[in-house]
Amino acid sequence: MKKRQKKLALLLCAAMSMSALWGCGQTTEEETVDDRAVVETAKPEVGELKLSADFIATINPDESVYVIPKTTAEVVEVLVEAGDVVEEGDVLAILDDTAAQFAIRNAEAAAKNAQIGLENAQFGVENAQIGYDQQYGEAASTLNDMNSDVALTQVEDGMTQLQESYLDAMDARQQAMDNLKDAEEELADLKEQYDFKEDVDEIRDYAETLSKVPDVSELGPAAAMLDASTLVSFSDYGRTMARYQEAAQKVTPVEAKITQYKAAIDQCEEMLENIQDQMDSTYESYSRTVVSQNLSNGVLKDGQKQVSQNGISQAELGISQAEAGIMQAQISMDQARENLEAYTITSAISGVVESVNIKEHDFATSSNPAFVISNKNTMVATYYVSESVRNTFSTGQKVTLEKDGRLYDGEVIEIGSAVDAATGLFQIKAVVKGDAANLLSGTKATVTTDTYHEKNAVIIPYDSVYYDGTQAYVYTVVDGKARRTNVTTGLYDIDRIVITEGLTKEDTIITTWSAQLRDGVEVSVRENNTDAQESVQE
Repeated sequence: MKKRQKKLALLLCAAMSMSALWGCGQTTEEETVDDRAVVETAKPEVGELKLSADFIATINPDESVYVIPKTTAEVVEVLVEAGDVVEEGDVLAILDDTAAQFAIRNAEAAAKNAQIGLENAQFGVENAQIGYDQQYGEAASTLNDMNSDVALTQVEDGMTQLQESYLDAMDARQQAMDNLKDAEEELADLKEQYDFKEDVDEIRDYAETLSKVPDVSELGPAAAMLDASTLVSFSDYGRTMARYQEAAQKVTPVEAKITQYKAAIDQCEEMLENIQDQMDSTYESYSRTVVSQNLSNGVLKDGQKQVSQNGISQAELGISQAEAGIMQAQISMDQARENLEAYTITSAISGVVESVNIKEHDFATSSNPAFVISNKNTMVATYYVSESVRNTFSTGQKVTLEKDGRLYDGEVIEIGSAVDAATGLFQIKAVVKGDAANLLSGTKATVTTDTYHEKNAVIIPYDSVYYDGTQAYVYTVVDGKARRTNVTTGLYDIDRIVITEGLTKEDTIITTWSAQLRDGVEVSVRENNTDAQESVQE
């Protein structure tokens, strides 16, 4: 703008000078001197020209996770609020794990049954091996007259009865546990139906009020002076007491059943322990009877010996099957315990809780995120540009981000390679450096960065270029005269412009305008541009 003003001042000055000379009757020789253009000159600069642009960016954390429950259950407790800072592994919420606890108990019972099966199979192998050794070993000729068959049968029958009793006790315990669960659910439904706890509190409040009010029957005629609200309280108290008594009549039997079922479970547990002790004792007695019997039988035929060996092999196969059952039961129990962990919701990363989408007594589901947690140690600005601008960017390019009057340094970390379907532009991401604690997720900011640039280009002042229609040209100084030189222009800003064709760094260009400036006119170059400007201004 200053250069354009200077051109206008020179033009006015030249016009005034010519008018004055014309009025004074100047000679033709003096007019020739006035046709000389007084100008300033400069050499083209070879360097780099950059343009910058502003973009609207959205600020978000570089790392943000949605915490999704692994199961569906009622929310018992929410331990964090939006804005809280959490560490990886911190507990965010607790879900009702009643169903998972029952699953674990069932899995543990199955594992215990599998262990019993293994012990029985091992018992069978040991029994078969002892029988084989005693029937065909060196001690087979002793105690032959003992009545071992009857004793052995009695012991086997006793072991069978004990095993059946153990299984019956297991079934009874499971039945009691199922009944206990049903009764607890029934009790919970009744208490919710009758607002049981709330009525008890109301009865207590009315009782305290009545304790301060005299008996109406004792007041006689004075009873009519009682406050109407007191009479209403008596009426409400009666209705509340009636509802409480109705609820108590239904709740009390259920509570009695719960106590009964818990006692039955304890009794079954005690019975199982007693039966297990009896089985251990019977096993020892059985082993001794088998040894006694086999010692008394002597050497059997080869065919019988083979049968005994087959029995051992069959018993060993039973051990393999029992071990497989234990492994499967252990897998089920591990799965049940893993499922139990799903009822405690924890943070997957360290960061700030952005949002909490559940509350107590809601049902958390795996279809909706319960929490959003962001790691704000690294904030990223995302903005969109056209393809031509995108092609000017490079990874690591510096940017400046402005938000609420504050400036932040940053650099480009990602340049989109595909057009965004929603905007039709290319996505650019820049990381924000330094302290970004004041930058809120999802807010907007202005990003400024270089776009187009020319390197090793011939650059001259913008005001040195003139236009004849669409043809750009400049004036150069050749042999003391101004020469119009057509040029091709490139990138430019308000002060400088790139010349892609028509000039070299060796040329001398005229950088100021003059009324006398035209192609072929003689030029006079100012020795002191500053003095000339001051002279023109005066």
